[in-house]
Amino acid sequence: MSRTQAGTPALITRMALVLAPIEVVNHKSIVPEPRWFNRDKKTFEDWWRAMKLYLRANKVTDTNKKIITVLGRFGGETAGTSAQQKLNKIDGGDNTPSWDAFEVELQLVYSDKTKEADAKWCIETFTQGRKHITDFLIEFMALVSKAQTDNQHVIFLLKENINREIIRAIMVYS
Repeated sequence: MSRTQAGTPALITRMALVLAPIEVVNHKSIVPEPRWFNRDKKTFEDWWRAMKLYLRANKVTDTNKKIITVLGRFGGETAGTSAQQKLNKIDGGDNTPSWDAFEVELQLVYSDKTKEADAKWCIETFTQGRKHITDFLIEFMALVSKAQTDNQHVIFLLKENINREIIRAIMVYS
């Protein structure tokens, strides 16, 4: 056995001991960075969901860091000005708001108020038609969630708007 072969395992062991504490920090997040938010109320819900997923995936748990990360994604003149005003309040010594209060404030200011009314109108006129029952139920439940309809009304709408043959089949098995 040559001298280099005999020393190789020992060298590898020493290198492993030296390199073991080094942790690879440059990793990609499993959730992409959210796009810029420009105060468009129609895009707020999607942007907000992406932002919350991004914060959770990157383990941002400190309230200040969460708020600064969210405000850092505000773009454009109006949204940027709004973010700057909020940062000035925080930097000015005012108490940093709790995450819950900040979240409620964002939703009150930027959520689309007409979305619920639109969903309520859609759910009243939504019928199965020729759709497969699974496709119909997925779309229907999305509308229920957006319209915030109570359960009794949901049952009434399902009975009215699902294919009669499916209703009969359900009644036979129940």
